[in-house]
Amino acid sequence: MGLHKQAGGQSLVQETNATTVLMEITTDAPSPPHMPAIPQDDKIMNSPSAPSDHGDAPMHSPLPTFDMSGQVGESAMASSAHAPSPRSPQAMEGPSLMSLVHPPARSRAAMPVDQPGAGMADVRVEPHFICHPYLDSIDLVVNAEFCFLACRTCKEGIATTAGRAHLVNKHPELLSTFDQGHFDLITSQLQVTTSLPTITGPRPKVHGLEVFDAMACSFCSMVYTKPKKMKEHHGLQHRHIPMPQHWRSCKAQRMKPKGAGTLRQLWEVTMEVTEGEDTREKVLVDKLLEELGEQLDAVQVPTDGRLVTPWLLTTRWNEWAKWFKKPTDKLRALVALPRSSTAEEEHYKMVSESIQLYFEEALALIDTTDELVLQRLNSPDPTKEGISNTPFHKHMHDSSMKKYVHPIICFFTMLLRDLWFLPDANMEITKLDDMLQAGSLDQSQLVRHIHAILLKVWTTPWSKNKFHIVPDPTESCLALLTLNHDGSFKAPKEVTTLIAKFEYCMRLTFLKEIRARASSDPEVDEADACDGLQPWFTEKNYSTFARLRSLQHRASAIAYSTMSLPRIWWTDSQSWSSLTYKGNPIAFSDVRLIFRDVEEKMVDIWENKVLRGLKLRVDYEQILDDPSERSVGYSFMFDPRNTCFRDRACLVRAVVNGQGGFSRFLLRQEDELVWNRAALRGWLQDYAEMQKLLLMRAEMLSGAPSRGSELTAMMYRNTQARDTRNLMVFGKHLTLLGQYSKMTALTGRDKLIPHALDALT
Repeated sequence: MGLHKQAGGQSLVQETNATTVLMEITTDAPSPPHMPAIPQDDKIMNSPSAPSDHGDAPMHSPLPTFDMSGQVGESAMASSAHAPSPRSPQAMEGPSLMSLVHPPARSRAAMPVDQPGAGMADVRVEPHFICHPYLDSIDLVVNAEFCFLACRTCKEGIATTAGRAHLVNKHPELLSTFDQGHFDLITSQLQVTTSLPTITGPRPKVHGLEVFDAMACSFCSMVYTKPKKMKEHHGLQHRHIPMPQHWRSCKAQRMKPKGAGTLRQLWEVTMEVTEGEDTREKVLVDKLLEELGEQLDAVQVPTDGRLVTPWLLTTRWNEWAKWFKKPTDKLRALVALPRSSTAEEEHYKMVSESIQLYFEEALALIDTTDELVLQRLNSPDPTKEGISNTPFHKHMHDSSMKKYVHPIICFFTMLLRDLWFLPDANMEITKLDDMLQAGSLDQSQLVRHIHAILLKVWTTPWSKNKFHIVPDPTESCLALLTLNHDGSFKAPKEVTTLIAKFEYCMRLTFLKEIRARASSDPEVDEADACDGLQPWFTEKNYSTFARLRSLQHRASAIAYSTMSLPRIWWTDSQSWSSLTYKGNPIAFSDVRLIFRDVEEKMVDIWENKVLRGLKLRVDYEQILDDPSERSVGYSFMFDPRNTCFRDRACLVRAVVNGQGGFSRFLLRQEDELVWNRAALRGWLQDYAEMQKLLLMRAEMLSGAPSRGSELTAMMYRNTQARDTRNLMVFGKHLTLLGQYSKMTALTGRDKLIPHALDALT
């Protein structure tokens, strides 16, 4: 009979079972050296009765006791060689069996562990633990469920092979009482596991280990104690799912303290039933809470319009979501990106690749399409605003198109996962699904089906009725993409970006159809094909594009006219030195310390890692710059008036000559000098670290911060493509002159935004 179950099982250690187990261990344990065998005789000998004031009581000969060194106890030595074996305990006669498990309490001073009395008979079973006097002396205990050693003080698991090391590192004051032989024999007889078990959760508390306050992932069983780690986990493992605003709090445990490794991985701890609690009542409470949870997860539609936001009163998406009668997570799963890890959706991965290829082909058509056609494509309301002078064009960054395609991928997976009433497109959707199920690799054929489905869906007038509040599948996809995990919908300002992505992809689809019609019929040119399709990509028509434009106007109007609640609240209204940002307290004195530490680190990297101890500097009195100079290659660093910048090879000479810390950068091999690539890579890493700190200071200490794409699109001298550089000197201030912004692609114009750095003194 063992002392524990396998890892993950429920603890079944009870007093009677533990007694039986310990009796087996005591009787089955190997006899110590020099232990005289007790002869088995047919005769039964009772011990003489001890005098008592309360009368005589029947007694049996006690079992022989022995210490870990193998010396026989006094009671065993006193036995005669011809004495019969002691009689087995009988019911209602003598002390109970539990006297072996729970002996009379004795202090450590009264019963030292190296005395003969500290044997297996002194083992006691406490709730959830198995204790031994010798283990008590070194502050260790055995977990009864998993049968591993735990430190009572540190509350961590200890492998049997690491007992001495733990005392040396954590409790050197107990090292004098440690004996490796005693320790090994006791752990062996108690059947302690030699290695620590691997435990997963959620599960009840593992006794003997510390309990932490933690946060649990809503999409898997991972548990962390820091929000930063949870965000990193979500970004790696659930990158296709929007980042939650909050994480579910929970209790957690781990086998070892902080660090990496399986034994240091946290697992979630569930609430246990406390002693005396009626299990039936707990089951009833859990069932009631589960039913309430289902009600709370459902989309609630208040009957009072004053309790609904103006955006939902306009769209009625909350009423439409209730009509499905499905949990929120299932509705959100309809428009989730394909998950290759799921067997039934593995074939949908080809959809993503085919859709990306489809829009890449459409983008390539922009360069060879008539400009007037592109202007008409970029004119959403020509009857009111006329034809736009800005033609439909590509994005500034090639990577932007990958983000714009995501809603279309979600739209297609929604059509493939669920049956929608699409009279003209269902046949094409079925064909596409059959090709994907069959594992077709014909990209050209998949692209043709994708184009046919998009064109039929976006050239169909969708009409509302009492059964279909949102009849257009594109708007349905948009609504589900804005549905949060808690059943609410995104704010209007967060919806405009999604609508813009749909509009851009719709224009690409119509461009592809215009070119297809013009190339298939010699009598139809691009202008004629554009005339036939124009009602489907302009406003004030019964089309999907017009509906999305209407939602875009309403969302923009609500976003511009609605005042947002403050994220910053000043807690010091006198000196304005402290505030709360989203509820987190911030003091400017702490912020100053951050920049002080960053500057000290930057100076250290510059002097000791970049210059490697070389005393190189540029002496200047005044740096001259001509901001109006537009010649190619001009910069204040190349202005002939600034003589301090003429010598540009001083660092290179120091490296070649092996000065300072550059002695190992050039190696001699067979009478030739070659670069030490490892040293060069190390130097480049140090230089990149310093440049990162410089950009961070420029971002945080030069006025309103720029966007990352703006900060990384700067040049220090004029070029043939852009005659206004981004690094200039105005007076004594070195200035970053921002030009590109996120509005450049829309307006077609740059916007000069200067960011002053530290003054040159």
